[in-house]
Amino acid sequence: MKSKVGILWGLIVVLTLGAAGFAVAPYLTFDSSLSRVDIHPSFPPHYPLLLVHIWCSFLALLIGWLQFVPGLRKRRADIHRLFGRIYLGLVAVGGLTGLTVGMFATSYVRQMAFLTLGFLWLFTAWKGYRKARLGRFDEHAVWMIRNYSMTLVAASARLLTPLCILIYLAGHGGQSSGGVAAVLKQVLEINIWVGLAANLVIAEWVVLSRFKRTFK
Repeated sequence: MKSKVGILWGLIVVLTLGAAGFAVAPYLTFDSSLSRVDIHPSFPPHYPLLLVHIWCSFLALLIGWLQFVPGLRKRRADIHRLFGRIYLGLVAVGGLTGLTVGMFATSYVRQMAFLTLGFLWLFTAWKGYRKARLGRFDEHAVWMIRNYSMTLVAASARLLTPLCILIYLAGHGGQSSGGVAAVLKQVLEINIWVGLAANLVIAEWVVLSRFKRTFK
């Protein structure tokens, strides 16, 4: 049973990293013409801020899971704290730049999705930090689970995009008058919201499963 669970988690990790890597790939060359986000020429810092946001988010995703390794947390609390500080620093910078970049989203639906995600990312990070400072480590763990679920939203949104496409096609008789481009346009309007909702539900399920004795 444990081996099956390990394989499942391994598959989830590979898919998540693949989705995150796909999101970061166009920004490896620092060429704004390759950006998947429309860059506003009237706001010169737009692309640099987008790069900072993307790289901070990606690095936070890469190291965030380390805070949940029980052995590291128990035997090397100093390393746990170090990674925690680095992670929260990345979230702070990534979240603030994300709020700024989100304001320039061309779609109002996506703009509100990015702003909501940015706020929740920063809020859960702050709550996690405060609980740690107060020595309330069970509550700290709860808020960090919620926070990391926000870190994973961009990857989740991409992983759920095929499902969103299938649902869209099922509701439109399996076809779209505008072709693939029209379907993608509709789906990309809401995939961040779908990823956000899914991750919040999963995070709360993990919290209730892991800390059910605490909440009784």
